[in-house]
Amino acid sequence: MAAQAKVVEEAGNLIAIHRTRDAEPRRSVTARRTPNLTMTNRKMRSDSAGLNHWKIIGDSRANWKPPLKPLRKLGKHRIFIGACCWQKSHHEALLLLGWCVKLGGGDRSSRLLHTPFSTSTASDEVLEVAKTWINRCTSEEHPECPGEPFEDQQWYPSRLIDLGSMVKILGHKEVRDDPPQIAGNLDKKRREDSKEDSEYIRLVSKDEERNMMQGYYVTLSHCWGGATFAKLTEDKMAEFKRGIHLKDLPKTFENAIRFARRLGKKPGQVRYIWIDSLCIIQAAQPKKPTETEKADWLKESAEMHLIYNNSYCNISATAASDSTQGLFLPREPHLLWEDEINLNTEGIPGYSSSELIQRCNIVDLSFWERHVDDAPVNRRAWVLQERLMAPRVLHFCQDQIAWECRKVDASESFRDGIASFRLRSGEIERTERLKNLVPGGPSNSRGLQGRLATYHHWKAVVERYSKTRLTNPGDKLIALSGIARLTFGELLDVKYVAGLWSEYLESQLLWRVDPVFEYGKFSFPSSRPPTYRSPSFSWAAIDAERGITYGEFTTENLLITIEKFDMSQEKDADKFGLVKEGCFIELSGVLKQITLQKRIDQSGIRYCWDLAESGGEAAGDSRRLEDEYSNVYLDSPRNDTDILGQAGRMYCLPARQDHNGYLICLLLQKDPKQGSQYRRVGLTKIPRYDEVGQKRVYNPQRLQNMPVSIRLV
Repeated sequence: MAAQAKVVEEAGNLIAIHRTRDAEPRRSVTARRTPNLTMTNRKMRSDSAGLNHWKIIGDSRANWKPPLKPLRKLGKHRIFIGACCWQKSHHEALLLLGWCVKLGGGDRSSRLLHTPFSTSTASDEVLEVAKTWINRCTSEEHPECPGEPFEDQQWYPSRLIDLGSMVKILGHKEVRDDPPQIAGNLDKKRREDSKEDSEYIRLVSKDEERNMMQGYYVTLSHCWGGATFAKLTEDKMAEFKRGIHLKDLPKTFENAIRFARRLGKKPGQVRYIWIDSLCIIQAAQPKKPTETEKADWLKESAEMHLIYNNSYCNISATAASDSTQGLFLPREPHLLWEDEINLNTEGIPGYSSSELIQRCNIVDLSFWERHVDDAPVNRRAWVLQERLMAPRVLHFCQDQIAWECRKVDASESFRDGIASFRLRSGEIERTERLKNLVPGGPSNSRGLQGRLATYHHWKAVVERYSKTRLTNPGDKLIALSGIARLTFGELLDVKYVAGLWSEYLESQLLWRVDPVFEYGKFSFPSSRPPTYRSPSFSWAAIDAERGITYGEFTTENLLITIEKFDMSQEKDADKFGLVKEGCFIELSGVLKQITLQKRIDQSGIRYCWDLAESGGEAAGDSRRLEDEYSNVYLDSPRNDTDILGQAGRMYCLPARQDHNGYLICLLLQKDPKQGSQYRRVGLTKIPRYDEVGQKRVYNPQRLQNMPVSIRLV
């Protein structure tokens, strides 16, 4: 593929190339190790299994040029090779792969290429790579990252799994002087055999063993899946404290325990592991938790930020879709070898060197997205905040481990770091690393610009979080409460309003759910949970697989005013936790009654509206409605089935004129029993070129446009 490439466009320091059908190659590229280039193509074929067809970017249309956007700086990453997979019946790319050629420089003769040789991620080789990353991260090489905890760690979670009570670790007969008792009625001979052939760990409580606890603890991120496995319940507490047979645990837990025990710089340094289902009391009947079970859950969930933030490292079962699949997977090590090629740079725009033939690395731009961000575990809502709060994360991916800390993202294939830009729809775009979304200390949040930067980090976190999934829909707010409390709450020092902030609250109300365009049609797949978890004005009231677009942080051109709000939490001391039904905002603004209609055509379902004062003629003319007010973003039309037609009790509340001239309005439904109470059902935007339409909805010079006070629940 690389040998038949031509330069098509320059964008700053970036040059895009695509395959040509010319017999004569435009740029000569020779391989130092030909099998590696063959390997790259083989990986492409493997990744594309079951898909319709492949196209090299730029090969689908005559005279096509990649729509590259200029980038200010891409370092030494200069040449881009991309491939994308499409389905003929689908209007979106299913998979994008990209390689970036990193131009060399200087003497490379002493540099060793990364050539993993182990056939499993359970190997000592993989362990040593992980230890190297941790050592760098806790040293002065990473000033952005927290250093190594004190030997006598000051803070521990309420409960932990004690790894020091394992038998036969690393060939040692016994680590503890007092081996744990084994639960159950075992005779003496069986107990002796168990010590030789089996391994045990035990649950410890901070309240009971505080004076004896020492060493670091790690945490585990994993997918629960549908498998049944051992969990901590009230009736198993005493049994777990006596001892837990490793063979009674799911494979992921067992693998994580074995790996964690080997992770420290010296034996026993990592003494504990925290696993949610083994350290938090689980409800015996999930739909009917007891008061004790509920109280323990609320207490522990309120400390998630401390649990992950104080850990030595977070181990993530990134590639496993449930707890039975484990951390360790077999692999073909030569597929991970670092690739170097010779590149003839003659005539390449934007690059000049006295040496025309340059030694280059090939960097896979799509690795992080495919194997980390889109991996099963990282689609879980809880795991997003675990990644954000943990000082460092070790990902066990499909064929290698990957690393994530505040300074760098890395993998076995790219041990010194992965390029901080990704392939998006045929373009290279610089993207924000997940760890960069965690704002710095208080000094970075001072002044208007610092506060706005912190708020924009929150916006990015919520937009990413809204695309994740929850096993229990009721956890929407609490699964993000840790990061809200730990980083944003302490820095912003303003009130938390069910996923929003009291400062700039008016503009934050203008979040939206975009309709999905798929297979040539529009759809609205978002939904509301069956039970209450958040007021309707919060994004947390909606489940949207494609995510939401958060509102802006501004006081400019606002047409509504928040008068007061009331947030009541399930646990009074936890202002970032679950909220009770009945939370509200009181605001003032101009209210217009409207009629909302649904229109179905070849492009799918579309919604449109007009003012009720226009009469039945407009309300019944769906074509006119589409022409006038069709820019509609409904929160969940599949649940809000009573909002259509003249009986829909629908109102439009002009809220802001944005910088593009759009008049942004909230769509509200009036409560039939409470005259001044409304709930949000969506948002609409009237473009600036429709000046007449905007004035029909909001004209402060007209007497009937006087503001009124309403309650939004």
